[in-house]
Amino acid sequence: MLRSIAASGKKTLGHSRLSMAMYRNLSAEAFKATGAATPITLKNKSRPMRIERDLPDPTKDRLKNRAQLGLFVVAIGVSLACIFNYEKTQSPIVSNSLYHMRRSQKIRDLLGDSIDFDGLVPWVYGDLNQVAGRVNISFYIRGSNDVQGIVKLVADRENKHQEFLIHDWSVTVNGKKIDLLTEEGTKFL
Repeated sequence: MLRSIAASGKKTLGHSRLSMAMYRNLSAEAFKATGAATPITLKNKSRPMRIERDLPDPTKDRLKNRAQLGLFVVAIGVSLACIFNYEKTQSPIVSNSLYHMRRSQKIRDLLGDSIDFDGLVPWVYGDLNQVAGRVNISFYIRGSNDVQGIVKLVADRENKHQEFLIHDWSVTVNGKKIDLLTEEGTKFL
């Protein structure tokens, strides 16, 4: 029947292309319906391309796959920790603390000028949740005298309509603790 449709289409020149397209579509549907696979032909149409090999077994290297998954999970965890720490280092609370320490004469006498985070990758330890009203952080700083100090800030608030109540804001350098709350100018922070 398909060949008769194609043969009758060849008789008239105007319908030959249309009938050939219909023949191709019908023959492709017939192959799909019967389950016979049509061979894939290459661009030069010289020979059909056949894939006659088994697919790889996904359970063959189970230990290797689990190790790769473990490394992926560790890499994602480290990346997330670095991203969240970057958010902490760029928060206004940490920036204002560093600004106040750079302007404090007592701290500049101990650490020197150019006070900034210590280390190649600055790390802020603790909880910094401004929305919930909890701040309990510490981080390392270093100045031009090449002396390391530890900044500690503990503050909280009852609700979002109140200001933060600072319980501890200090810098410890070589065992000497400097309370930043007793310094002049901290009331504007």
